[in-house]
Amino acid sequence: MIAASAGLGVIAFMKAAFGVRLVLGFAVLVAAFLAGAAFFAAAFLAGAAAFFAGAAFFAGAAFFATGAFFAGAAFLAGAFFAAAFLAGAFFAVAMSNFSIK
Repeated sequence: MIAASAGLGVIAFMKAAFGVRLVLGFAVLVAAFLAGAAFFAAAFLAGAAAFFAGAAFFAGAAFFATGAFFAGAAFLAGAFFAAAFLAGAFFAVAMSNFSIK
């Protein structure tokens, strides 16, 4: 009778150990899934942050380029009008010199 009960005890122990391994394995799978989900969430958020940082950079670059363009255009317009003024002044002085003689 002891042998039979010992055998049943071994079987019960093995079933319990299998159950514990099954629960631990499931817990490891859940932990791995959650870790992977957290990793992908972090990667997604990092990618989104990089995207918006790049978008902000390009928006700033476009704004700067637009400002630089208009500043350059204003400079060229000012240079053109300054040249036109100097040419007109030169012409006026030249004509006044011719008219005095």
